[in-house]
Amino acid sequence: MRERRNGSGGRGGVLGTLLRYELRMLLRDTRTLLIAVVAPLLILPAWILITRTVERSEERRLDDAEYRFAVTGSLSDWGRQQVVAALRLDASDPDTTRRAARFVEVPAGPEPDSALRAGEFHVLVEAMTWDEYQATVAADRAEAQDSTSAEEAQAAPEPPPVRTIRLKYRALSDFSRNAEERLWDRLLELRRITRDSVYQASGFPVPVAAVAVAEGENVATAAREAGALLGLVLTPLLLLLMLSGGSIVAADAISGEKERGTLETLLTTAASRREIVRAKQLAVIVVGVVVAAVNAVNLAVYLGLGVVELPASLQISLSPAQAILVLLLFIPLAILVSAVLLLVSGASKSYREYQIYFFPVLVAFLVPSLAALLPGMELRSVIAVVPVAGISVAVREIMLGDVDWLFSGIAFAGTASLGLFLAGLTERTLSNERLISRSGMDEADFLGGEAVFPKHVFRWFLGMWVVFFVSSLWLGETIGLRGQVFLNLVVIFLGGSILVMRRYRLPVRETLSLRAPHPAAWVATVVGAPSALVVGLGLAELVNAYLFPVPQEVIEAFGQSLAGPQLPLWQMVLFLAVMPGVLEEIAFRGVLLHGVRRRFGPWATALVVGAIFGFFHVALFRIVPTAFLGVILASVVLLTRSLYPAILWHFLNNAAAVVPNALGWLPDEFSVPPWGTAVALFGLILAFWILVRTSPGREDGKGAHGSGPDSALAEPAREELGPQVGHPLGGGEGDRGGEALPPRA
Repeated sequence: MRERRNGSGGRGGVLGTLLRYELRMLLRDTRTLLIAVVAPLLILPAWILITRTVERSEERRLDDAEYRFAVTGSLSDWGRQQVVAALRLDASDPDTTRRAARFVEVPAGPEPDSALRAGEFHVLVEAMTWDEYQATVAADRAEAQDSTSAEEAQAAPEPPPVRTIRLKYRALSDFSRNAEERLWDRLLELRRITRDSVYQASGFPVPVAAVAVAEGENVATAAREAGALLGLVLTPLLLLLMLSGGSIVAADAISGEKERGTLETLLTTAASRREIVRAKQLAVIVVGVVVAAVNAVNLAVYLGLGVVELPASLQISLSPAQAILVLLLFIPLAILVSAVLLLVSGASKSYREYQIYFFPVLVAFLVPSLAALLPGMELRSVIAVVPVAGISVAVREIMLGDVDWLFSGIAFAGTASLGLFLAGLTERTLSNERLISRSGMDEADFLGGEAVFPKHVFRWFLGMWVVFFVSSLWLGETIGLRGQVFLNLVVIFLGGSILVMRRYRLPVRETLSLRAPHPAAWVATVVGAPSALVVGLGLAELVNAYLFPVPQEVIEAFGQSLAGPQLPLWQMVLFLAVMPGVLEEIAFRGVLLHGVRRRFGPWATALVVGAIFGFFHVALFRIVPTAFLGVILASVVLLTRSLYPAILWHFLNNAAAVVPNALGWLPDEFSVPPWGTAVALFGLILAFWILVRTSPGREDGKGAHGSGPDSALAEPAREELGPQVGHPLGGGEGDRGGEALPPRA
């Protein structure tokens, strides 16, 4: 009967009717039209207009400026003569497109460096002898604690006596920087002319200009440079518009209708729940596709056809085929965005709750969309299969004019696969009436306390991540390594965990799994910890080579920041091994795992806890290896039902990473050979074999949960939240005071 009504619903059946209804509602929503249509239409032309206006205004401002300079040093008279001669060259420059800059000399004052920093003049000209210059350079290097370079400079052979000019300027000032560039160019030209005149007066046999002629050519055209800039920001910008416009639709489609009570009315129609969800999902996809289409048309019109005059920074040559390819790449992104937003909306019981969840969704999408900003990130790598990140890099390559059809197709397929999977998951999940109707409020909402904690665990750790990130950004360099460890581990992780346990009245022993494990678990930990470290190092190398290439300088700088001010070994072990091993386990494998395992199965619990642990280690090249360690430690707790082996495992992992380097046992270029990684992988497998064989779930899990290794992980994943309470909005017994009902099966 249902199938017959579906087929007779006019054009497209019931699904078409629902979709047209959703689209009509969209057209009535001014916010959606502004974000999905008006904003994309205006952003690119506004960018072109503003950039062109700013460039012209800045050029006129710098040309019309009067630049002040001061001369100081033991050879100030000679330096002044050189500057005057160089400025005459600027006045006689045959390049008529660039006006001669006006320079005016002002007194240097008793403290010329302070006057320069205060902006009293734009350039400080220091004229001195060669010996004075060498002494100044050595002093500057000594201040930077570069004693080796200073000694090398002093030991260098002494050149013949020469006179030297050094220019100082303020890089943060456009005027100061421009004045220094112009004066520097003219001083170099003056030096060339003076040198050539000496050669000619000495009877040099050939024209000086014909000696060792060298010419540089920038193979990166202006169009490629402009395309590189636009390619970096295009994906994050369009993704932000998709998320903003789609968020309004998704929030109103389910969580908003829950509050208004209109969704229950829709459920009483001939439409099935799957059709309702599918229509709403298509409506969100339409918003994303409209955003992408409008921007693709903008790119073709303004950059391809050249309808308006482009500023120098946007001189991009874009063909219609490239614009169409950009549009095609954003279609799977629209599908992925719609699936995630609608799933979040269905899981939220109100519009306000949806807004709380939207921020982590925004971060989760924007972070991979910035992949094109990473140095050395090429499309012909594993990044092509990474959802969102592959699209970002592919779009950058297209804007550069380099269309790699094969790997652009791989990037399309990677994001499309995840998008279609999540779209199907969203449809299946939201077909549950409990999620898409207001009556789906859980009894945990009425019980409160420990019962409701699994529903709130993610927002608490999101808040801890924000505090962790902001405090590291603002205070990281100020408080030093020990201060950072105390702030992050003691104040944020331990303090946040205690606050959560008190807020939800969580039993400490159960929450933190404070039980004695099987004795064999200690053997598995001693074997598995160093093995997992070696495997993790190999994983980090693979990530750095194929997924997120990171310059070696960044990794070295991170290592130096950990080394800090040459801490004693016992302090390094305390701050980098003991404290993380205890306090991070309390927070992540204690409180976080306690909440997550009541919502997910065992394998999903380990992956979720590991992923969150990885994202708390903000450096991009550390996220995957640290998440790997987090999954390992979560699995250890689930298998042993005890936090103690995870604490020891974490301590051994960090100590093995810190102590050998601190004692100089490993050479600077040390790397684990392939056979070492193979041995470590065998050790890790052996450790988990021991944990599975000795897991408490093997004995008491037979029956309801079955036997074998799966039961060991499955047992902690589902726990009753307590007696069920009748829903106050429902009928029957629930209306008579909400007395307790029998527990669910």
